[in-house]
Amino acid sequence: MKPANTVGRVRMAIYGLVNLPTSTVGLPIALYIPAFYSQNLGLSLAAVGTLIALSRLTDVVTDPAIGILSDRWQTRIGRRKPWMLIGMPLKLLSLWMLFVPSSDFAVAVWSALGGDSVNNLYLFVWISALYFGFTLMDLPYRAWGAELSPDYDERSQVTGWREAFGYGGTLMALIIPIFMSQFFNRPGAENALLAVALTVVLLLPILTAPALIWVKELPARNANVVRVPWRRGLKIVMANGPYRRLVISFLFLVAAITMTATLSFFFVGSVMEESFDRYAYFVLAYYLSSSLAIPIWFAISRKMGKHRTVVLGVLWLSLWSAVIPLLGPGQYWIFFAVMLLKGSAVGALVFLPASMAADVIDLDTLRTGEQRTGLYFSLWGMINKAAVALGVLLATNGVAWFGFDPTIGAANSDTAKMAVAALYSVIPAALACVALPLLWKYPLTKERQARMRAHIERRDRRRTEAALSSG
Repeated sequence: MKPANTVGRVRMAIYGLVNLPTSTVGLPIALYIPAFYSQNLGLSLAAVGTLIALSRLTDVVTDPAIGILSDRWQTRIGRRKPWMLIGMPLKLLSLWMLFVPSSDFAVAVWSALGGDSVNNLYLFVWISALYFGFTLMDLPYRAWGAELSPDYDERSQVTGWREAFGYGGTLMALIIPIFMSQFFNRPGAENALLAVALTVVLLLPILTAPALIWVKELPARNANVVRVPWRRGLKIVMANGPYRRLVISFLFLVAAITMTATLSFFFVGSVMEESFDRYAYFVLAYYLSSSLAIPIWFAISRKMGKHRTVVLGVLWLSLWSAVIPLLGPGQYWIFFAVMLLKGSAVGALVFLPASMAADVIDLDTLRTGEQRTGLYFSLWGMINKAAVALGVLLATNGVAWFGFDPTIGAANSDTAKMAVAALYSVIPAALACVALPLLWKYPLTKERQARMRAHIERRDRRRTEAALSSG
């Protein structure tokens, strides 16, 4: 029997659509921003990676603050939706400034702020602003999704819809450069970033509006409970053993995926010695493989449990990563096939941990009586962005350490090319494997989560009955 407050596929789809334009932004930051700002605009590749990492430092303050405020700020339209409305203009402005710095609008805005050229400061300001816009909009959005259903498997479906649309956005970000190259004869990172920016500026408001209007937030279940002070609440969150185990695992998984994404442009162009067009087709196929595999991983998780399915995904990714450093020019199609197999693992490493994070929140609710979804997902988002920054930092500074120069492509030394290959494949796989012992004995199974939900529901009914009788 379905739970009484089942979400339904239509609401899941409307909710998930918001992630389509949001995810269209994420991949180009990893794929094209390092290449564009180093090759086209003349910034140091190591400096670009370092600035992207430094831009994450403000999240230590902003993410928990927004998480706590979105948990407690009650409005007529909910706790999560107002923050999404506040964050959208900043997200769109900073996106345009970062992706299209040579446009008249970007030049005028930067000049009005006292800037005179696209330099390290420009990159740092606008990527920091973009990530803050992500915090304001994406963090409440994900907390909202975790609260849409209390059911263990339906949560995976909510997360699956969101991540499926997220992969749709990722695929769109990959298809756009192909269209620019094949149909408009405008190849390269600069044109790809321009087209992505135009697409997101148009679609983000259009696809967010239906969710804000038609998908309701469930009321906070701790309305009649004395609130725990936020400092103590933060300590309670950090004392949550399964959550600690999960976020450490997630840190390594996302850092590994990000390293691969950051260096893919340089690996295909400099090591495989292939054209931009082939790169665009390759990345499209890679993420299409990831998207198509999501239902398979979801089906496996129903049998094995989410945590052991993630372990299986890490092992599958590592198996195919080990082959990549053996490949070189003239072996593109072998590389292509290997990466399709490797890419099929990524879905398990992305959407299942997010669903597991929602399950962990039930443990906190059971122990404290409060519902701190926003705080939990603020820390989750902070770890995610820290992992992305770590991945970019390790990838860009690692290849720079071995002398890789993005401006000379295939003319790089064999040592530099081998560093690109290793930091693109086997080293990220080794990072992902750090999560294996933490996940294999992960304690929150489907059965335990069902018992927790039943206990929470009984406690809520007793409190409601007591409140009614006293009233």
